[in-house]
Formats: sequence, C-alpha cells, structure tokens
Amino acid sequence: MYRCCNSGYRRTLSGSRYAYRKCGISTSVPSKNSHNEPLNQSDEREGHSPNVKQDLLDALSYSSKILEGMGHRDESRKRFKRQKQDSIKMKIPPAIDIAVGKSRKKVTNTTFTISSKRTKHVTINSDGSIQNDNRAKLTPHVIPPPLVSGLDRVLYQPVTLHPLRDSRTGVYNFNPELEKITPDYLEAKDGASHFITPYKDQKLSELAHKSQRKYVSSTSSMTSVLSHMHYLLSNFRPVNIIDSPISRHFPQKNCNFTQGAQFPAAIILRKLDKKVKSIDSDRSLDREIILSILGHSLEEFLTEASPGQGEAYHYSKIDEFILRSQLDAYDSKLPGTGVFDLKTRAVAAIRHDLSYVEKNNNHTGYEIDKVYGEFESLEREFFELIRSTLLKYSLQARIGKMDGIFVAYHNISRMFGFQYLPLEEIDYIIHSSYDAPFKRAMDERNNTLRNIYGDENFILKHQRNEREIASKVADAEFKMSIILLKNALTYIEDKLNSMGIKDWKMCKIMMKTEQITETIPNSEKRATYPSLKVVVLPLPLEYVDKPLVSRGKKQKEILSQISNIQDYNEKLLTLQTDSMFGFEIRADHFYKNNPSGVYIPPFARVENKVLDIQSCQQVSKRLFKDYYQNLKKDKSPSFFHPMDVETWKTTCTFIDIEDKGSLQKIYRQLLNEKFQSLRDQSITKESLNSSDEDIAERIKSFLDIKEKRSSPKGTSNAPSHFQTKLRAYAKKGSLRRKLLDEAEDLKGSNSPF
Repeated sequence: MYRCCNSGYRRTLSGSRYAYRKCGISTSVPSKNSHNEPLNQSDEREGHSPNVKQDLLDALSYSSKILEGMGHRDESRKRFKRQKQDSIKMKIPPAIDIAVGKSRKKVTNTTFTISSKRTKHVTINSDGSIQNDNRAKLTPHVIPPPLVSGLDRVLYQPVTLHPLRDSRTGVYNFNPELEKITPDYLEAKDGASHFITPYKDQKLSELAHKSQRKYVSSTSSMTSVLSHMHYLLSNFRPVNIIDSPISRHFPQKNCNFTQGAQFPAAIILRKLDKKVKSIDSDRSLDREIILSILGHSLEEFLTEASPGQGEAYHYSKIDEFILRSQLDAYDSKLPGTGVFDLKTRAVAAIRHDLSYVEKNNNHTGYEIDKVYGEFESLEREFFELIRSTLLKYSLQARIGKMDGIFVAYHNISRMFGFQYLPLEEIDYIIHSSYDAPFKRAMDERNNTLRNIYGDENFILKHQRNEREIASKVADAEFKMSIILLKNALTYIEDKLNSMGIKDWKMCKIMMKTEQITETIPNSEKRATYPSLKVVVLPLPLEYVDKPLVSRGKKQKEILSQISNIQDYNEKLLTLQTDSMFGFEIRADHFYKNNPSGVYIPPFARVENKVLDIQSCQQVSKRLFKDYYQNLKKDKSPSFFHPMDVETWKTTCTFIDIEDKGSLQKIYRQLLNEKFQSLRDQSITKESLNSSDEDIAERIKSFLDIKEKRSSPKGTSNAPSHFQTKLRAYAKKGSLRRKLLDEAEDLKGSNSPF
C-alpha cells in the first residue's frame, strides 16, 4: 500500500499506486503494470534525494487515515455484496449480514453481525414527526410535575445518600411532613390512572403506522428482555462500586447481579394487524403486590402534581420499534430533557420477607437510622438496589431519554432518605468494571502514553476517561440489544411461517441468559461463555394474562391459584408441543484501537529532526500498538478510549434447538423459576421457637464438636438465616421507635407552649 522511491524506480506494495509528497497526496486506481516501473525525474521533490526510509515515514505520517479508509471501503463493498446475496437467500432483515446455508428449513445455525454505529434513538411527536433532539428541553404533551418543595436539593447533590432526619440530633433535613406514610396510600384510589398494556394502547399503534415501524412496546415490557441481552453482550460483567457511596468497609463484596435480577423474561408477541405487533410482559407469571400500589401513590406524595393531572408519556423510535415511557417528574435546572424517573424502594426486611410483612398488616419495625453500616442503613439499601434493579432502572431511563432516577427509601410506614442517580453515574456502576488482563494492558498503555506525551499532556488529553467510556458502552450495548431483539423476532416470525403456522395471533416467548461451561474440542481446557436460550410457544386465542391477585386471600388460596396457573401452563405445553420451537444465541465480539485516539507528537515527526528516524519509528510503533491483541474477546468488552467503542461489532449466532424433549425441559425450567418466585413471595415462613435440641446443635457447631449431626427437622418452611437476621433487626427497630415516640411525647408535655 505504501509507495517508496529508490534508484529511479517506483515500487508499489499490494498493487495500489500512491505517490506521496509532504504537501500533497494523490491516489489512483490499482496499477495494472508491473510492481517495478521507471520513475520520471519530475516525480522527485526538488532539493531532496530519494530515501526509502524517509518516504516511508512520510507515508505513515500523512496518509494512514486515507489508507485505512480505503481498506474499510473495500471491506464494506464486499460485506454489502455478501449481505445482499444472503439476505435474498434467507429472506431475513438487512441487519443480518451473513446467513449460513441456502434454505431456512435445512439451516440449524444462522450467523450475523451487529453494530450500533448506524442506529439512532430519536424522540417522536404525537403526529409521528421526529423531534429535534438538539433542543435543550423535552416538551411532552403533559409536563411532569416537579418534586415537592425542598426535595429538589437532592437533585443537585447526585449519588449522595440523604437521610430525611439526622438520627443523632433529631433535626429534619427535609420537610417533616414527608416522614409518615398514612395508610390511605396503601389503597388503590378510584379514578387513578391504570397502566395501559402496549397492545391496548391505540396511540402506540397509530405512531407505528405513521412511522412505518413493526413493533410497539413500553419500558416495563422491554426491560426484562433487554436485561438478558445485557448479560449476553457483557458476559455478566460485575457491577462496579468503586467511587460510589458504598464504603470500602461494607462487609459484602459480591458485586454480581442477584438471582432475582436474572429471572427468566416472559413476553407475549401479539399481532395487532398485518403490519404492527406488540410486545407485552406476560402478567400471568407475576403477582400484584402492595409495593406496586404504594409506589404509584408515593409518586403523588413526593411531587406537586395538580389534581386530575394526566400521565405524561414520551414516545421514541429506534430501529423497528416504537417505545413508550411514562414520565414521573421534571426539573428545569437538570441538563438535557430535565425529566427524571421516580422510584420508591422498600427496605430489605420487606423485599426479602414480603409475605411475612403482608401478614403483619404491612408493618415492619425495621428502620434506617444511619447512612453507613451493614444493616439499618441507606448504604445497605443502595448496595442491594445496585445488584437487583439498577440495570432495569438504567434501561427505563435510557428508553425515556431521562436524566436519571430519584430514589426514595421507606418501610411502608415511614420515609427515611433520598438519592438521585444521574444516568451517567448508573452507566459507570454497570458498565465500567474490567478484569485483571485488561488492567495489565491498560497499565502498559498508560505507561507508554505518559512517557511519550509527558505527565501534563497525559493528564489533560490521554488519561482514560472511565465515565465517558462507560456511557458510550451503555449506549452502544442498548442499540445492539435492540437490533438483536429485532433480528430474533424476525427469525421467530420467519420460523412460524416456515412451519406452516401463518395464522398465529399470539406467542409466548421465554428467554434467559446463562453461563455455559464446555470442554474445548481437541483440548482438555474448559471454556465458559454466555448463552441466551429462547423458547417460543404459540398461544390459543382464549389465552389471558392476568396477574395473580393475593390481597385479602389466605395463603392456602394463593398457593392453590399458583398451582392452577402451573397446571394450565402444563396443559398448554402438552397441546402446543408440536408447534413450539426454540434456539440458542451466542455472541462473539470484535473491537480494536481507533487510530484517531492517539497522534504522533511534533517532536516524533521525522521532518522536525528532533529525534532520529529509528526513535521516530519506535514512538510510532508504541503509540499505535494493538493493546487489545492479547485480550480474550469472549470476556466482558472493555475499552481504552471512547473512540474505540465505535469499532465494537458483535457476531451473533442463532443455533436451533431441534430436540422437542430438550425444548420442553428448558421451557419447564424457566416456568418453574417464575412459579418458585411467586411462591416465595406468597408463603409466610414463620419463626420457629428454638428447642433444646436446636440450641445444643448450634452450640456444638460453634464449638466444633466432631460428632454425627442430623439435619434440623421441619425447617423447610422456616425463615432463612438472612430473614431471621432482618426480623431481629425489625424487633430492635420497634423498641427504638417506641423509646423515640415516648421521648417525643415527654418533650411535648414539658413544652411551655
């Protein structure tokens, strides 16, 4: 590719003709002549003797970008040609670049490449027109309400944990009226707006037709699916709590997502008409709980919503999707749209022991009385939020183009504290962790840049910007997840047609990402990789997905309902076995150094004669070294520079699961996980009084007395060790609250007023 001059001959590498000059570059089509041809004397620059090394260095300095661009264009032409041919063969969307085989019926593997570079996520108006996203603020049809007076201070001190009241002095940091949550907030109010499922939302359907898009959905229906896309594309990247309010002294160090955060996603794909389909959560596998009602009521409690004010919605368009987001609150001083989400977060003693709290008239004595600590602290609640629902919050904020999330911590009876999490801080927590090999490569790169550019230039221009990279990774991953979901849905529809099921109206789609460990072929080594399993079951027209209602019902009745739902799903599986199908999705990543991320400093350019040619070559070699070369691309994708994220591409493979027995096993496994979650939320595990035998067993275990011990009997319905701890702290909190109330009453009676 490079042309150099030597002894009156022009030598062309790779068959392409390039004539380089310091002040001008000309390019031409590939040479048809020999690789050696006479050089006209006029081609030589006046006053300079031909020098191979000099000209080669000039070529490297002045035309690397042009050469790389030419290479990319050639590669793009070839890829586009393959894409066009394979798309015609496979009848699959243009986003699928490569499809293996000639006929879908004979194909078990389908491979394609996705990238986020050309995907745009834009706001659309009610008439379907695209809103100018360069505007400073969002202008929805209904402006969301602001926070009640005083709470807005939390927005301007982001990430910080703000206690409502100082436990030492008893002084309120915010309005005291925010502390007590009255029982009427636990009741569903007449006339209150209810959630409209996407398939019933006429506005979504209208926007899809106006925008010529295939799918409509809402944030709540999409987040469970997109969460599993995140696990697949990030290979279960651990969350990062460095530089967060979680102190280094917090005892629990496990920063992986909880089991609850990884429950299977269950959605229903519905045909609305010939052109538009909806994606809805399968509510038949969920339970209506008191926290859902309370959450909606507390949104009104914490905002200055006008009586009868309607819900504010944001509509956006990305790829083939029209997405709806509900807007909770607004502040004109926040950057971007000024809109943010409002979440109410119950304390650990409620979330881990919900049925026990519900049985006790929705009351727990567990309270938050400090900022930091293992229990009874805002730190504990934030740590559990990070591991369980922060990913869901981030996806909802990104879909709705919100600035962040406002969190209110409570125990149903009282409010304890507040926190505001900007989206960029959430991105940092979820998308910035990296493994030891990447850290070693990063240290080597930083050492190189620091020594070449100097400390000042390194700090000002070349130091790794963790938060910017994390936000770019989050945005790219979100767009790639959307494309992957679109391709999966297209694959499902194509599969239904190829199986002769063209009159389908509804399909249940269940999916879950898991880590699979297999032995590498022809090797004794074992490899672990993420795999997303998808199972599709066409549904009859009479299928109704109503959530389990448990309020006012006894535990026996609730368990009976769960058993009936499980039996119905088992019968449905038996009837629809012939029409069910499934596939597995695997992902491989490609990314590299973006040459625009670094530059050759003036002192390292040969023409400036500061360094000799050999030193200039070494500097250039070190700067443009591929530090990704020795990193395993099957791990969580991590990047040195924000521009490197632009090179990220993922090759996905759909592998059909042909065996019906395996499909049934996977489907039952996913269903059972959902049903077990319903049971855990519904069964009250009563505390058992310790017998003399239990006490003796505990003491023997503590003293490590070695003798055969029998397992405790009758403990299947006993609370877990963690639940027992939380209940003990709840009793402690009740005693403390009693003393505080008595002190308040005494103080009031002694007041001269």
